[in-house]
Amino acid sequence: MTGSKYLVQAAGKKLLVDCGLFQGTDDLKERNWNPLPVDLNTISYAILTHAHLDHSGWLPVLVRDGFRKPIFANPATIELAELLLKDSGHLQEEETQDAIKHKWSKHPHPRALYTSDDVDPVLRLLKPMPRNGGFDISPEFHVESYDAGHILGSSSLELTITENGKRTVIVFSGDVGRYDQPILNDPVTPVKKQIDLLLCESTYGDREHEAGDPLELLSNVVNRVVKRGGSIVIPAFAIGRTQTFMYYLRQLENLQRIPKVPVYVDSPMALSATDLYLKHKEDHDLLFARDEQNGGDPLSVHEFHLTRSAEESKQINNVKTPCIIISASGMVTGGRVLHHLAQRLGDARNAVILGGFQAEGTRGRALQEGAKTLSLFGQVVPVLAEIVEMGQFSAHAGKSELLRWLTALQAPPKQVYLTHGEPSAAQALQQAITEKFRWKASVARYLDTVEVG
Repeated sequence: MTGSKYLVQAAGKKLLVDCGLFQGTDDLKERNWNPLPVDLNTISYAILTHAHLDHSGWLPVLVRDGFRKPIFANPATIELAELLLKDSGHLQEEETQDAIKHKWSKHPHPRALYTSDDVDPVLRLLKPMPRNGGFDISPEFHVESYDAGHILGSSSLELTITENGKRTVIVFSGDVGRYDQPILNDPVTPVKKQIDLLLCESTYGDREHEAGDPLELLSNVVNRVVKRGGSIVIPAFAIGRTQTFMYYLRQLENLQRIPKVPVYVDSPMALSATDLYLKHKEDHDLLFARDEQNGGDPLSVHEFHLTRSAEESKQINNVKTPCIIISASGMVTGGRVLHHLAQRLGDARNAVILGGFQAEGTRGRALQEGAKTLSLFGQVVPVLAEIVEMGQFSAHAGKSELLRWLTALQAPPKQVYLTHGEPSAAQALQQAITEKFRWKASVARYLDTVEVG
């Protein structure tokens, strides 16, 4: 599901597409400690589809271990990657020190996979490429970028390889976003008429997102929790999910459908990311652009509290009246949200909103599946708060949206490989593609190698 890395070898050159962290179960996370099965010195270039850590978060290891070649990405992705990678290194340092201090790690000598000091060398290798349109990485590799609509800067990549006078086209879907969602443009399908190989994500390949109006659902939760004197904790990725929730909360306040309660965005990275969302207007859809032109900030509620420092974050614990706390991480794998859940999970007046995919092995998945307790900082915390799933806020395309994205291809790919999904999701999408399109589709496996052309 995570750890996206694809190595393309052609014409004596190697191109690494994405370089992500594995997240979720212990078995998956252990893979992060394994070296790549190729000599780093033989990789000529790297390129990113977007900045999320499961696509960019292993770059510090790659560079620390000797990679010194260009890493191409569009400007928004470069700026977001800087935020994410620095935060990732810092969190790993903090968690390692906490594990040493409280002796909760299963490893006798806990250490961070990488630290914040390992990030600056990565940033020096990041090179800008166009947000949309064509770009020559080298004489062998030409790439066309298409807006994937997943997060700011997210792209699907159409790679044309020239080798011995022959052209081969490989499409990487990246993470495909939602259609008709606020803030970002809809996903765009690559238009090349000949596709030799398509690598398509399958996160939601076996299911649709829940039906219902997000505004209605969110207003119902806010109103009933405030009525009973509780607070709402929203574990949300700093990039994408936080901005979507802020947009909808602002809309509900403007429509006077919810009371104006304090909203705490307790994530320094989310605040910086929000600034970037407002800066990169090339990704804005027409409705969001219109809201900006009408004045005001569509990502800011009326009682907006920014908490950058750790001390400001701790002070939220003293708030006993109804409030909304938005904090990372979105799958409850780390970050400040753990402290807020430790404080508020044990109170039945409160609620926790899960607004997107929760990977296997994460605390978010445990809450989603009805866990009665949660382990936080070595302590067992009872889960008495209401747990609310809102898949409508997911940034990943649902099954029918993935099929819609595939339907827009100009011609059938010669071969489809499904990646970036749990086995049941990938297999379900494989079956759907075979039945709907009659295409040749397979589920990719870890460390698979295939020949194209």
